[in-house]
Amino acid sequence: MNIDEETIVRNEETIIRMIERGEMDFDKSVFVITHDIQGPLDEAMVLNERLVVLKQAHLRFSLLSRVSYNSALDFERHYRALYDDICTHHDIWFDKLFNVDTDNPTRAEFATGILGTFCTILRQRGEVNECNEVMKTYMEVLGRYQQMTEGCGIQAQIECCEILTYKANIIRINLGSQLPDMQMTTQAFRDVIAHERKYKALGKYDTENEPDFDGTLELFVGHTRYDEVSDQDLFKAFVYMNSDSVDPDPILKLKKCGRCDVEEQMHGDFKKCSRCHEMPYCSKECQTKDWKVHKQLCGTNNSTNLKSDTLHWIAKQLVRNHSATVEQYGLQLTIAQKDHATVGLVKKLKEMFTGKYSHYNASNKAADASNDSSFCADLAKFFAEQPGYEMVWGELSTGYKKRLDKERALKQSSDVLMVSDETIIDHCKEIARTLTMTIGSVLADGN
Repeated sequence: MNIDEETIVRNEETIIRMIERGEMDFDKSVFVITHDIQGPLDEAMVLNERLVVLKQAHLRFSLLSRVSYNSALDFERHYRALYDDICTHHDIWFDKLFNVDTDNPTRAEFATGILGTFCTILRQRGEVNECNEVMKTYMEVLGRYQQMTEGCGIQAQIECCEILTYKANIIRINLGSQLPDMQMTTQAFRDVIAHERKYKALGKYDTENEPDFDGTLELFVGHTRYDEVSDQDLFKAFVYMNSDSVDPDPILKLKKCGRCDVEEQMHGDFKKCSRCHEMPYCSKECQTKDWKVHKQLCGTNNSTNLKSDTLHWIAKQLVRNHSATVEQYGLQLTIAQKDHATVGLVKKLKEMFTGKYSHYNASNKAADASNDSSFCADLAKFFAEQPGYEMVWGELSTGYKKRLDKERALKQSSDVLMVSDETIIDHCKEIARTLTMTIGSVLADGN
């Protein structure tokens, strides 16, 4: 097909605009170019790459989130990708895509909502310093969105911007009380109050489903004349209000590999066992290596009322404690020995929690077993049969005898500090049991 120069010149601008809007795939387009339009095309391609990042994040933020149980978590990597891209290509975003002269503020609107969700994930997870860094870009994008909606004459966009600003200030209130940052908290609070009162006056504020800081803080200061309350007193109230929520949300907690204990960088990085959907692994290799242990607890194989990953973690920690103690006395346990001990301990724990100690067979009661001397003694018998245990108590008893001999010599009397070998051995075995297992703390942490 022959294409004349006039047709090409006439359509150059149209082609570039289509690429910028993402309506044409640059890589799949074939052009017969006789004019020098390579520069504009390169720029259009760069803009298109930025738009793809935004579209990928917004697709999950606006549509797929409606059908995903943990939407914010499932799509965190896409929200982070948008944040990273805005930071890396800052000038392109603000000079081209968030340009104040454009009549389309929706890109800034979408980015503002997504960055707000990303900040919330980080804050609720307890990563407040990183959240504070993201907050800087979040507020910059929001500021540009505010500029773009000023005087646009579109009421829906104006209200959308006001609501997104309100939500951003709520995030800043909570983040400021966690950092702590009194100026951030109090400034955001006063802006929140202004918004709530404005929308209440317009009859557009749903006090049943919205936070209603105006009404909540009245319980702490005794009135709603907040302009009469100092920033210091307001800040104290918010710190107190958030004192029960300083611990990271367990749902947002990053998972550790069930085998090597490496932590995922973002929620959802690690895949879980396809059978029980509980135990996470960083790789197929780790999952394969851990199967001997995990299959004892996978799905219906877990006969207890405790979570499979909890029992798995308890067993690993106890064996790790035993191994570390044994290694202090010169014996290096092999991976096979550790795995064998872990498998055996999982079986032992299942037997104990479903048998003699079934009254501890509940997630809110398992930690109480740490205070049961009979439970700990029965569990200690398991470690007395593991490699290295004999070496530990043997070394302890030898050292104990030497210490007693030294003390006898200092006292210059053979009648003082007389202890039988049987007593020494029994005592050192008990010390060895204590050293090679810390069932109390492990059970409490596991619970």
